[in-house]
Amino acid sequence: MSAESPPASAPILDEESRALVRRSIAAGVVTLDEIKTVVASLMTDDTRFTPQRLADGMQNAGLLTRWQSSKLLAGKSKGFFLGAYKLLRPLGKGGMGMVYLGEHSVMKRQMALKILNSDSSRDERRIQRFQEEARASAQLDHPNIVRAYDFNQSNGKLYIVMEYIDGIDLHQVVARDGVMSIAAAIDAMYQATGGLAHAHERGIIHRDIKPSNLMLRSDGVVKVSDMGLARIGWSEGSGDTGKRRLTGTADFVAPEQALNSHSVDARADIYSLGCTLFFLLTGRPPYKGDTVAQRLAKHQTAPVPDVRKLRPDCPAPLASLLTRMMAKKPADRPPSAVDLIGQFDRIRRSAGLKQKNHQPLAAIASTSDTTDEGQLYQATMDDQSIFNGSDADETWQDSSEFDFSTLPDIGVATTPSAFPRSTSGLSSPPPPRAGLASNNHSSTGSNSNQNQTLMLGMGLAIAVIALMTVLGMAVYTIAKPDAPAAPKIKATESGKEIVIINGG
Repeated sequence: MSAESPPASAPILDEESRALVRRSIAAGVVTLDEIKTVVASLMTDDTRFTPQRLADGMQNAGLLTRWQSSKLLAGKSKGFFLGAYKLLRPLGKGGMGMVYLGEHSVMKRQMALKILNSDSSRDERRIQRFQEEARASAQLDHPNIVRAYDFNQSNGKLYIVMEYIDGIDLHQVVARDGVMSIAAAIDAMYQATGGLAHAHERGIIHRDIKPSNLMLRSDGVVKVSDMGLARIGWSEGSGDTGKRRLTGTADFVAPEQALNSHSVDARADIYSLGCTLFFLLTGRPPYKGDTVAQRLAKHQTAPVPDVRKLRPDCPAPLASLLTRMMAKKPADRPPSAVDLIGQFDRIRRSAGLKQKNHQPLAAIASTSDTTDEGQLYQATMDDQSIFNGSDADETWQDSSEFDFSTLPDIGVATTPSAFPRSTSGLSSPPPPRAGLASNNHSSTGSNSNQNQTLMLGMGLAIAVIALMTVLGMAVYTIAKPDAPAAPKIKATESGKEIVIINGG
């Protein structure tokens, strides 16, 4: 009697790895079947699993983003969903909350979700400011302004659903690459001014124009973002301090805005745009100072610095326009964003730049971003703006289902790759889950195999018929008797002897 073959090795998951599985399922980002598929695909390498190896496998299979993986490994099981959106990763952090990249659970569309943090959610003035931002954004529909689509609330959390910009802001561009080329800076200003003109025509003043609020999309399109200070102005300090807080950023704020933000008009945004242009061309703000008060004072009294001392290649018309944009008195600046667009357009044409050619900016945006996201990821580990309660592991009700002794059969067509993929970043949607991909591949593979079998049978039948025909013709040719040769008679020269020669 032959001996039975030994059973295949079962995966070995320590308690920490099993805790990671519990958290992943409790978080709702993966299913047990998907985890089993990943485990099975990794079994060919090693049967022992650690939390990091298992998390890397799920990430490489497209089931988790790097941020989700880091959060689960940090012991978190909450804060992965907000309303109908699954949170993929943080995009930025502001004074009032975080901005996350989210994917709609049904439409699979990626959006930027700006979430009001817990402290701000308890402050009526900040809630009002957040609502003002949503209302202001809802009035704007322009290709150079980040669009807002929805204002919603989930589990007591207020958030704005905004257009997701696949790119980086202009402050990050300068920090990463250094100063901009003249062509790129002119194009960025031309586009941003177009967006501001649209807002100003609707009575909306941005009040916080700066490089970090100008987003550069991967195709070279610039979009004005963060309407959070639009129409807001000064706000009273909390408690009994009665202090007024400045809206805007000290390095880019207009002199009149530092004195009274309520009364400013569109020319305050033009001043801030001039400071932004100076930064793009030189890599530094126009005025230096150790404190905010020192920098604000220089905006009030110091002469406008000559950009050509730092950028000798700056065309004189552009340097002159920048100086007028940063004039201390609003009356000395270009009167409107529409007028400013015309002036930038003349400079563009004199420099030989095409109106809708964003190649210089597109080349900048396409450069791989090496910004370290570690600090931003760490800042979200305990972000209370998106979840309540503790992160204790959920109790697994049916221990029999939490069994890795039986794993799915893994085929080449149905295995989600648990090894690193050649993708850059996390801006694109995750691939379909392994279970869905397996069903589709299985059905497609079955139909393909049936078609191939039918075609192969037909080909063999034709080949056999052809072979039999050739063999039959060969046999007939060999067996056929030779036809009698026609004799040829030739007389000798003597005329007496006759020689018979068979014709061939």
